[in-house]
Order: sequence, then C-alpha cells, then structure tokens
Amino acid sequence: MIVETNELGALGYGLTALAFLAFWLMLLTGWRKRLQGLYLLTAVAASFFWAVIAAFNAYSNVGDLPSMMFVVELIMMSAWLVMLIKMASLEEHSFLTKNNRAFIVCLGVTVGCELLLYALGFFIALSWVVFQIFLIGFIVLSVLGLVLVEQIYRSTKKERRWAIKFFVIGVGALFAYDFYMFSDALLFGRIDAMVWYARGYIAVFLVPLIALFVIRNPKWSFDIFISRGIVFHSVALVAVGGYLLLMAVGGYYIQIFGGDWGRAFQALFLFGALLLLVVVLLSGRFRSYLRVFVNKHFFNYKYDYREEWLGFTKTLSDPLDADSDIYSQVLRALLDLVDSPEGVLWVASSQSDFFPRAHIGMLDAGEHVVKSDDSLALFLDEAEWVINIDEYRKTPEIYHGLELGAWLNDYPHGWLISPLIERERLIAFALFSRPRSERSFNWEDSDLLKAAGRQAAVSLSQYQMSQALVDTRQFEAYNHFSTFVVHDIKNMVAQLSLMVRNADKYKHNPEFVDDMVETTRNSVGKMERLITQLRTGKESFFQSEMECVDLKKVLTEVVEERSHGTPSPELSGVPETDLLVETEKSRLEAIIGHLVQNAQDATPTEGRVTVGCTVDNGYAWVSIQDTGCGMSESFIRSRLFRPFDSTKGSAGMGIGAYESREYILQAGGRLEVKSEEGAGSVFHVILPLSNKLD
Repeated sequence: MIVETNELGALGYGLTALAFLAFWLMLLTGWRKRLQGLYLLTAVAASFFWAVIAAFNAYSNVGDLPSMMFVVELIMMSAWLVMLIKMASLEEHSFLTKNNRAFIVCLGVTVGCELLLYALGFFIALSWVVFQIFLIGFIVLSVLGLVLVEQIYRSTKKERRWAIKFFVIGVGALFAYDFYMFSDALLFGRIDAMVWYARGYIAVFLVPLIALFVIRNPKWSFDIFISRGIVFHSVALVAVGGYLLLMAVGGYYIQIFGGDWGRAFQALFLFGALLLLVVVLLSGRFRSYLRVFVNKHFFNYKYDYREEWLGFTKTLSDPLDADSDIYSQVLRALLDLVDSPEGVLWVASSQSDFFPRAHIGMLDAGEHVVKSDDSLALFLDEAEWVINIDEYRKTPEIYHGLELGAWLNDYPHGWLISPLIERERLIAFALFSRPRSERSFNWEDSDLLKAAGRQAAVSLSQYQMSQALVDTRQFEAYNHFSTFVVHDIKNMVAQLSLMVRNADKYKHNPEFVDDMVETTRNSVGKMERLITQLRTGKESFFQSEMECVDLKKVLTEVVEERSHGTPSPELSGVPETDLLVETEKSRLEAIIGHLVQNAQDATPTEGRVTVGCTVDNGYAWVSIQDTGCGMSESFIRSRLFRPFDSTKGSAGMGIGAYESREYILQAGGRLEVKSEEGAGSVFHVILPLSNKLD
C-alpha cells in the first residue's frame, strides 16, 4: 500500500506521458502501414495511457493505488511482451520460433488469471488476495520479459546487435526495475512510494532508446525524420549548458578557496570562460566540426553506400572499348559519385610529375603539367584532403598554406580536387566540375571521394603494373624468339663452316661439290623460312607445316651429313618396311641431327655413336646411342630440358634439347632419355606412324 504522495512522482510520470505521446505521434507520421510497425505503436500507446493514469494517481493524492492502476499496468506490460514475442518470431531469431507458443501460453494464462481475480473482486471481498496475486503475476510477467530480452539479444548475430542493443537495454531495464519493485512489494506487503515515483523518471529514458532502435531498423515500417537544424542547435545548446554549468561549479570552488581574492578570481574566471565561449561559438571551424559530429552520430547517412559502391565498382570493371581507356573509366566512375558532368584526371609519370591522362569535357583548357614539388601535389600527398575550390577561395587559411597555381583559372567551372592515394603515395588526382544541379558538399562527400579515390588508385596501379608486365613479356618473347632464330643460324653456320674447311681439300671431287651445293641450297631454304617467320612473328618450332615424311630417308641423310664429324655415326637396325610419319621434314632432320651432334660432342674419338629405329605398337622408336661420358639422373631431371641452361659455356645456347622435346611433343610423340655417368646415353625419339602407311 502507498502511504504518501509525492508531487515529484506526478511530474516524472507526466514527463513520461509527454515523451511517449510525442514519440507515438512521430511514429504515426512515419508509419508505412505495415502490420509489423503496429505492434510498436500499440506498445507506445499503452505506455502513454499507463503514464497518464499513474501521473493522475500521484497528483490526486490517493493513499492506495486504485485497482484500475493494476489493470493499466497489466495492459502496458502485456503490450511490450507481445512486442518482444513478435521480435522473437523474426527470421534472425528463427530458433526462438518454436518457443513462441510457450511464451504466448505463459502470457495468456498469467493475464487471464489476473483479470479473473480482478473480476471476482467486485463480488467477493478478496482485496488483499487480489493484491498479492497481482504482484505475483507482475513478477511472472517481468521475468518473462527479461527472458525474452535475453534470448532475443543472444540469438541476434553479432554484426546485427548494434541495431537492437538500445532497445534491449531500455526494455530490459524497465522489466528489471519492475521485477525489483514488485518483489519488494510482495515481500513487505506494500509498494514503496519512492520506488514507485522514481519509476516514472526511469521510464523517460526508454523513449530515446526506442527511437534509436527504430532509426536503425527501418524494416519495422517507420521512416522517422528529425530536422538536422533542430538537432544541431539542440546539441549546441546542451553543450553550451554543460559548459556553463561546469564553469559555474569551477567559479564556486574558486570563490571558496580563493581567500580574500576569491571573488576577484571568480569574476576573472567567469569572464574568461564567457569570452572563450563567445570566441568558440563565433568560430566557423567549431560550427563545422559540430555539424559533422551531429550528422555522423544522429542521422542516417547521406548516401546508400551499398548502391554507391556497387555502381562505382561496376563502372571500374566494365570492359573497355576502342574509344576509351582505364583513365577515362576511372574518371567517369569518380564523377558519377557527385553527379559532376566534366573532369580531368592527372596521373603521375615515371618522373613523378603529373600529366593529364583523361578529359571528360574541359577539352579547351589545354594540357597543364603539375610538377611533383608543386604546392598542390605536396598538399594532396600529405593531407589527403578533398579540396573544395569555393571554400579555398573564401577561407584559404583552412588549407594550411596551399597555393593553387594560375593554371586553375583555365578551369572556371572547377569545383573539387580529389586525391588518388595508393600505399600512402599520391599517384593521381582528379578535378571535378560543378554538379548538374546545385548541391552542398560536406564531410560525407569528402569521405566517399577519398575512399573511392583509394580504390581507383589501386585499379590504376594494377593497370600500370600489368602494362609494364605486358611490355616486359613482349621483350621477353622477342628475346626468346631471337634465341631460337640464332640457334638455327648457328647450326647452319656450323654446316657451312665445315664445308669451307674442306673446300680446298675436296673442291676437285665432284661428289663433294654436289654435296656442297645441296647443303648450301638447304641452308638458303632454311634462312628463307626464318626470314618469313621473323616477318610473321611465328616461333620456329611452334608454327610448322606438317607433311608425310619417310623416316628411313631422314635418318640416312642425317647420318651421311654428320659423317664428317668424329666419331662417325653408324646406322643400324632400321627395318626394311616403309616408316612414314606426319611432321616437318627439315625440322625433324634438324632435331635428329642436333641429337647426333650432341652424342658426338659427348663421345671421345675412339667411341661409338649409333642411330637405329624400331617399330612398336604403331610408333617408330628412333634411338641415338653413344658411349660417351653420360649424364647423372639429377642433371637429366633438372637441367637437360631447361632452356638457356648450357654445359658448353659460351659455345652453347642451352635450347637444343628443349626445342627438340617441344617439337616432338607437338608432333604427338615424346622424347625419352636413359643415361649413366661414364657409360654413355641413349635418346629415344618416339613418333606415331602415319595412317597413310599401307
């Protein structure tokens, strides 16, 4: 039983009623007529009527709480519990859905029993029993509310808890206070007046917490709008009030502890505090910082960052056509963010100076090169600020000594200059023209452009590195190609040199003359093919015309051609049947000749080099065997077929074995090697026999 009245209690419940009424009207104007929002509207309306009746009860100086107050309490708590049960049924709390029926049954049974006892109280004298049962019911409802709040918060994903935490804190605190108050009343047989009246002030704090919940959860079907100007001035007023209160406390203590000069010190302190306040309030920078603070912490963002980022990324990743390049694409993506129709992009060169690489509009302004030590480049690199040209012209001191060059006058419609930073280094910057329609520029535009600039800088850097890699690969391919050409020329020069050395000795021999003419003819033919390949850019062993070749004839010609070397190769074990393979005759001769020459180079004069051929399961096995020094297994595995790795020093180029294997693989065959150090080697050239073979 309440034994005394407190007008402060009536004031607290009155403030609660006003707060819930204002919030309910705000919700009603922003309600999008969906059922989900109706639960919150009902709970807020029930809280308003509860606060009105509680304020009236306190103000009317009634000693005992009327039974109607308990019914209103029951309705208010039930409305918030229904709201919590609805939240528990959402998808992100799906594992609570199976428990919703138990929560609903518990709520229904408790409320039903409370109302039944209330109705019986009109016919039977059960006032004390009704009071006790009501208290027990309120305790049950408070526990049910705490359980629901705890389960909802625990079942929410961590990345989503920020959206409901204020609602959980507010409603949970109210149910926790109710549990304490009704438990105390059940224990002592009366409701403590001070605890009851303090409850009104506590409930006031529930309203802003629910408002933050609604703002962060638009799916609850509300679109709340509060003027930024009102919030800005309210925050400024609160800040000024807090500052003045703090200064008043400081002045009070100065007067107490200042002795005879206390009042003088107090007056001096308060005058200085007021002077500082006036200076700060008149400061444009302070107002700017306060406006940014309010926009960041009290309002939804100006942009839908998901849509902005998806659009920006799409523009950057669109395929390039013949009339555009990566620089124009990056510039267009940046311009679209702030609805700017024209712009210029300057990109750092290898000498670090910035050259205009893309124009969208602004073509009549000329080509202005910005030096790396220019004030603009240094400022953008160090500060990473988006420069508002209008703001710079009005208050240049904000930009800490920045000096924009006279070249900027050639861009009369210039509006913003945004840096593109990659790894804390300025690699480009963009000039934006004024937007199509008048729009303000604030911290959010600046943050968006800086973030997009970093992303665009990464794209530009990757493009530049890929271009450098393409150039390097082109030079590498050219060098690679040139190496094979030089290798072919080296082999032809070796043959011609051998003829020249023997010309004086055998020039009167008709067979030698015929052989020299044939060798010269073959060399001329090979050089003509090389010239053709150089013109078309086709590598020698990757581009060839296949023909049906008599393998026995190729082996015979190679052995005869290499018979001038030592030891002279021997042809043995060649079957009498025709051996036809699909390949390029000159290339096959060069490969087998190269393998025979390597065998001769590895074999002493008294050794043997044998060339043979067998047929096995539709394949011709050409073997080149020697009794030379042999090779180790590790050499064969790691170095033999590695291009540009030669054991002959400057005399070799290290591509003969590699070229041989690659061509044989292209022809559908394979090259196998068996060798043992000190015992010689055998190379097997395995080629598929032609299906034209009868």
